[in-house]
Amino acid sequence: MYPLSEIKNLSVVHSQEVVRVRGRVFSKKDCGRVLFLIVRDGIDTLQAVLVKNTEGTPTHLSIEDYNLLRKIENESFIELTGQIYAAENPVLACSQQSIELAIMGYTVLSRSVLDLPITLKEAAITEEKKGKGASFDAVQYVKRLDNRVLDLRTDLAQAIFRINDGMLFYIQQYLRSRGFVEIKTPKLIGGASEGGADVFKVDYFGKPACLAQSPQLYKQMAIIGDFKRVFEVGPVFRAENSDTNRHLTEFIGVDLEMVIDQDYMEVVHLVYQLLVDLFQALNEKYKREISIVQSFFDVPALTFASELVVVPFPEAVVLLQAHGKARGALEDLSTEEERQLGAIVKEKYHTDLYVITRYPSPVRPFYTMVDPNDGRYTHAYDFMLRGAEILSGAQRIHDYTKLSQRVAELGIAPASIAHYLNAFKYGAPPHAGVGMGLERMLKYFLGLPDVRYSNLFPRDPKRLHP
Repeated sequence: MYPLSEIKNLSVVHSQEVVRVRGRVFSKKDCGRVLFLIVRDGIDTLQAVLVKNTEGTPTHLSIEDYNLLRKIENESFIELTGQIYAAENPVLACSQQSIELAIMGYTVLSRSVLDLPITLKEAAITEEKKGKGASFDAVQYVKRLDNRVLDLRTDLAQAIFRINDGMLFYIQQYLRSRGFVEIKTPKLIGGASEGGADVFKVDYFGKPACLAQSPQLYKQMAIIGDFKRVFEVGPVFRAENSDTNRHLTEFIGVDLEMVIDQDYMEVVHLVYQLLVDLFQALNEKYKREISIVQSFFDVPALTFASELVVVPFPEAVVLLQAHGKARGALEDLSTEEERQLGAIVKEKYHTDLYVITRYPSPVRPFYTMVDPNDGRYTHAYDFMLRGAEILSGAQRIHDYTKLSQRVAELGIAPASIAHYLNAFKYGAPPHAGVGMGLERMLKYFLGLPDVRYSNLFPRDPKRLHP
């Protein structure tokens, strides 16, 4: 049996070699005596050629075989055996433009239905019409996600999720190389992780429970358990009825927590370097995939300042007010204000990536450290990319008495987080951390118009299938 080769690994170096390849039938063209068959494996395509057998011509396949391949349904999964040869002219319709495959044999491993609910060309129609507005069309959006398996076969989806895999790999590699230990925390919990009512409630053997909004409380407990640096990659659930282009009800959270020496800016600088190194690594390793995404969406390349740009919240308010935005000093930033501030910061500091620090205490969770010099503000921070928040963090209250007082001030029932509060009775080191949504970060890194592009099977307020 001839060796099984991946299409992406073949080249003119293999000319005259006989190989086996597998893939999906992407398209066919019957020229009467010659059949051209494009086979697709992910984002890689190869043109296979079969000459019709006529009487007295010794070939490996019969006229019946020719007719079967001529009529085989697109998206069928097949295996071809054939000889590689250099193409006389570049095969512009394929990623493998310098070679072709002369078909010697075939096996149909699985046939597709003739009438596909969407074709791969149709699945890419919104992206192809980027000049007419790159966003999910209402009908197209439902149709794409209802048939997500077919949609995932497009070049765009293939490219996005390869970059997604690289993003996860580099984050984990970076953190482990700096002494972080990966942990896994419960997703079924007895009370809200972040406070508030945006939780999915479940019945836990007759007792009320909910799906975790964050691993926040447990990663802090791990720090108190003397794991000095921890991180987690896992599902996060938010029962927010926000049907926007940057919200999901289930997404992959990347959370980290670490003991600090002097102040919370130690975490800010570590995370900034993580992001800079990550984006550079992705740009280098995934040039082909990124070029595929860029061919669909006209997005400017990311720009970074030579050093981290920090904008304290009071300064952010002044910048917005100076540009005509009427707003209170302690109000949280709206999505539109984040976008506007991003444009102001880019013009002033020439960067798409910056940090807002010292968020007002009324808009941060109960465990956030309040600034001891000004109780209106906190030791909290958000990282902004292309005018949108991609991750949020803060120094945490590590003193049991102060934490209990904060819980009482905000009207949180101590019994609902008793295990968490009790952990601080035994002494806790100063610590801080961040939580980021993988899909949102990927959306803004690539400039995708909707976060659903970066989630394999998206969940939002209107979708629970497939």
